[in-house]
Amino acid sequence: MTNLAKLEQEVLDLPPGEREQLALSAWQSLGDGSDEAISAVLDPEGINIARKRDGELNAGSVTPIDHAEFVRRTSGHE
Repeated sequence: MTNLAKLEQEVLDLPPGEREQLALSAWQSLGDGSDEAISAVLDPEGINIARKRDGELNAGSVTPIDHAEFVRRTSGHE
């Protein structure tokens, strides 16, 4: 078993509250603690796409779709 696999198992064996605290600490260590800063580090292209889409929605130049329609369009069952 690799060190990472051992560590993962140890983490999964922790009580839920301790796992939550560990996850939060790990997440915050990736940036300044804000979701936007972390997302920008992990997926800058995704942040740019989301900002563009937000602008389009606010401008009314596109029509939003609901979750069911999103799933239908992205599941390959069009």
